[in-house]
Amino acid sequence: MHGRPRKAPTREDEAGSAGKGKKLGSLQSQLLYNHHKKIYNEEALDLSAKTLQINPDFYTAWNYRKLAVQHKLAASHPDFNSIFDPELRLVEIALGTNPKAYGAWYHREWVLRRLSKAHSSSSYLNDYLDHELQLLETLLKRDSRNFHAWNHCRFLAALFNTSDHEELKFTNEMIQDNQDNLSNYSVWHHRRVLLSGLLKKKAQGFSSKEKVLHDEYELVDGAIVAGTEDQSGWFYHFSLLEQTVNVDAPFLVSSWPSHGSNVLLSRNRCSDDCSLSQFDSFHSSSGTFPLILYFTKAVQGVNSSTITIESSFCTKNDLHWTPLIQNRSQFFQAWVTHIIFPAANPHSSEPYLLEISVGQSQGIISQNGFPYSHPTQFNFKVHLCLGETERGKVEDLDGDIILWKDENFHALQTKSQEPHEVVSLDQLIINDVHEPNTSNWRAAIVANEIDLFQNLLFW
Repeated sequence: MHGRPRKAPTREDEAGSAGKGKKLGSLQSQLLYNHHKKIYNEEALDLSAKTLQINPDFYTAWNYRKLAVQHKLAASHPDFNSIFDPELRLVEIALGTNPKAYGAWYHREWVLRRLSKAHSSSSYLNDYLDHELQLLETLLKRDSRNFHAWNHCRFLAALFNTSDHEELKFTNEMIQDNQDNLSNYSVWHHRRVLLSGLLKKKAQGFSSKEKVLHDEYELVDGAIVAGTEDQSGWFYHFSLLEQTVNVDAPFLVSSWPSHGSNVLLSRNRCSDDCSLSQFDSFHSSSGTFPLILYFTKAVQGVNSSTITIESSFCTKNDLHWTPLIQNRSQFFQAWVTHIIFPAANPHSSEPYLLEISVGQSQGIISQNGFPYSHPTQFNFKVHLCLGETERGKVEDLDGDIILWKDENFHALQTKSQEPHEVVSLDQLIINDVHEPNTSNWRAAIVANEIDLFQNLLFW
């Protein structure tokens, strides 16, 4: 694996494996008996240790050891050192046999979690942390691609609250001091996880996303140029591009009705007779029509305080906003409210103007904790269809024809009697876009990367 060929076993190796297998079978049978009978004496634990030294991937044996630890902890005044230390020593021996044994790594983390809860002394825990770091250094020197060891780095950082900055610095040293690590996916993945966390927390030195990403591109571009056919650097580069184009704060990407549109409303069936007019045409027996907002990210806090509507007929801002599609989260990308039709005035055919303001006051926030920071305004006009006499007055306006009903709508082709298929509200296509201009630095980074890789094509 990773360009390192596996050595074919010799006859001596095969003979040794046969003898080991016979011994292991006997040990495993006795261990299963002890497990079933819940025997946790020293003799039984010694037998399980011998089993795991030969076969570190025997999950049942690790689970048996966990039960034994819990049995000892349940005793009065347990000696934590005599309980936890043998478990950690056993894992080290097992990792010497197979440094990528999942069960051994899981058991070590399980023990360390309970050890950290049992000991309140930070100085005592620091001794364990130092030993863990020494173990990781040994294992990574043996195989720097051991992703279990890199995962354990992140586990220790979270458990002991160590600095992510130091971890990131360590990956720098690994990449820059050893050319082999340019193709080490585990190092790049470890760096990606750390960097994403630091940017999300806006940690000291990572508040300027532009500067951080600029430095990261310099690092990974050098790795890609040094080995264009290796995938590790490319995967990291893709993650940087995602960080570059992904705007943290949510903003309104579209609305329906869209900005500048004309909406024809009717309580009766006259909208069926208006199929030749150039309106967004709605029929609703309930006398309401929807206003839908679609954000770039799932948000909460969409209400009458954060969304205001100004018009001559919709004067109340206590409209009830609900998610367009329900899920278990409290955050949603699409939100909808229903506005009551204006009162009919047979003496006037003037449209009603609705002006919508989004995010003028704080309260809209994304699932990642970023507030809505792009206050947006848009408007559209509402016309009432009073009957046949009004049809001729509205035929000269532009727009797609849509027949609205309470649960669904028919999208009709412009100047055609042919309806499209029935589309439910959650499939409504929203065309208008309110996206702010992309930051100049984001566009500059992407343009620079395009130039670099275009040049690579001709190398």
